[in-house]
Amino acid sequence: MKAYKLKVEMIGLEPPVWRRVMLPADVTFQRLHAVIQQVTNFQSEYMDWPLHVHEFRLPEENMLVTNEPEIYEAFKKRKKGASGQTVRKPQTLKIDGFLEKYGSLSYTYDFGDDWQFAIYLEETVDDYHFGYPAVLDGAGDAPPEDAGGVPGFEHLLSVLADETHPDFEHMLWWSKEQHFDPYNRARINSSLSHQKIKKTEWNKIDHVNHQVLSDKYLPVEEDTQWGALPPDFDAELFWQYVKACTHLYGVVPLDKVLEIFNRQNPKMYIRSGDAYRVMTEADWKKRMEQSQVRQSGLSFIHQSVVEADAKAFIEENGAGKDWYIPGKEELLRYVDELYIEPTPAYQALYRKLAPHFHSLKPVSLEQALKEVSLVMQVETATTHAAQILIELSGMNSERELNELVGLYSNFANHSRHWANRGKQPAELFEREALMPLPTVPYEIGCASDKVGRNDPCPCGSGKKHKKCCGA
Repeated sequence: MKAYKLKVEMIGLEPPVWRRVMLPADVTFQRLHAVIQQVTNFQSEYMDWPLHVHEFRLPEENMLVTNEPEIYEAFKKRKKGASGQTVRKPQTLKIDGFLEKYGSLSYTYDFGDDWQFAIYLEETVDDYHFGYPAVLDGAGDAPPEDAGGVPGFEHLLSVLADETHPDFEHMLWWSKEQHFDPYNRARINSSLSHQKIKKTEWNKIDHVNHQVLSDKYLPVEEDTQWGALPPDFDAELFWQYVKACTHLYGVVPLDKVLEIFNRQNPKMYIRSGDAYRVMTEADWKKRMEQSQVRQSGLSFIHQSVVEADAKAFIEENGAGKDWYIPGKEELLRYVDELYIEPTPAYQALYRKLAPHFHSLKPVSLEQALKEVSLVMQVETATTHAAQILIELSGMNSERELNELVGLYSNFANHSRHWANRGKQPAELFEREALMPLPTVPYEIGCASDKVGRNDPCPCGSGKKHKKCCGA
């Protein structure tokens, strides 16, 4: 099979960035563009639409090959016979005649960052048997998207080389988000093998079940870095993030957990594939079983959401709202299943209830408030949670009960709600839209609803009311 051995070199970078590539002949400029994207760290080839435009320059032909629509449309409107540069689309023009005639091509990617490439034809061969491109050799880590051209990339490299730099963690996280990956020939070739240009001539290749054993051109090697987690990665800390986010949000996609984890721990940056491998380890299942965290597809769900069948309610109400994302220290407090943010509203309610809880009660005040909070998270109205709070408090006087309900209403409006993606109602709405304080005395219920001393305690302990919350 006819193929070209090319040297693709980025201009103006130090240390140099270059790749030596085998490319089957008879391909378009668009295919060459796609190959260049895959052998660097640029991402247009992986998007439904190009992130940035590109062009190939053929000065000998007074021709420009580009996917820039305005340039092409302007060329089409030019009067026939008018002088000027010919413009062609990269999808409709093949490289072969130009490459063989002139021996080199010039390529620009992203007119803003202005990445310049020189492409040299080193050799034309007839004994390349693979129907897809391959990298034979190379050097240098290619810049990521939107790095700011050569000056911006140089600045990025200088920051990443100095962990004491004030922007180090931010730039490290940003570079990972932009897919700034080190040069890895085996990984690039694995990706290139999916670019099916022609039919591979397996009858001429030394292989077993399409596993190549040796070849004149294609390097036979394994990616020893594939699946390796960052050296600083802490699986226990990642689990704590999953647990904390589930407690804070009730329902949270894995991608959101990864976004938060990576932003707050850029040295441990992992992608979804890495996370899946961590989540298949034996101790991961054990952690899940010993917690309130459950998994549903690509999301983590709190056990209370499962029991209340409230996933749809939480997702529908949270749609379109911004996520509340606390700092690392505050977020990790949610690892504690009893943790509730100690807002002034929470503290006022706590002080009111404290005298009514003692060591003989089966549940602590913290447990009682968490139980009420969980019920509040999964119900469409707060009456059930308020009733549970009244029963757990043991209060009887009308004055105390109305004060308690007022404090609870304020607490509910200043609590982190699953249906608000962790935001407080008070943060979302104007004050007049908050849950109003009662204007009439709170009615406890009719006599038939009163819990008898020998009745089962409504807290769910299984004990009689007189030996539990009614003690």
